[in-house]
Amino acid sequence: MDLYVNPSEISEIIGVEEGTISRTLEQRDAVIEPYLRVVSARSEEPGGSTKPQIQLRIDGLAPLIKRLSYNIPTDDIIENLSCQVIDITYLRETCAKLEADKKALAAENAELRETVESFDVEKAKWSSQIEDLKRKLIAEQSKGWMDRLFKRKG
Repeated sequence: MDLYVNPSEISEIIGVEEGTISRTLEQRDAVIEPYLRVVSARSEEPGGSTKPQIQLRIDGLAPLIKRLSYNIPTDDIIENLSCQVIDITYLRETCAKLEADKKALAAENAELRETVESFDVEKAKWSSQIEDLKRKLIAEQSKGWMDRLFKRKG
């Protein structure tokens, strides 16, 4: 699956004005052309019709940045890209930590399930013992009533 980005998204990624990116993409440079596609997008005006919007495939960012570096200071691009690298590194570390937390929680969950199952087994044992005791009590009560009945007759 190819991932395409709009000029506004490219602007957020590399920190270059959207207008500059749009103008560069519209020039249809031979190096950038294979990474481009045009899609229809809604107009921002209410009730407006659709208009064509140019998009860049994500793997075309490197040639675009190279093309842009001829026209704008490269230190701005480098600074923005370094921020992106820092963000990606942070996100990877966060994902790794979350994976470790997920595994720990899964283990704890399994342990708690086993505990619940053991409690269910214990509850079933107690319930059967209670039922046995109830039956014995009813039998004793019936037996006592019978004994009282026979004592009166005798």
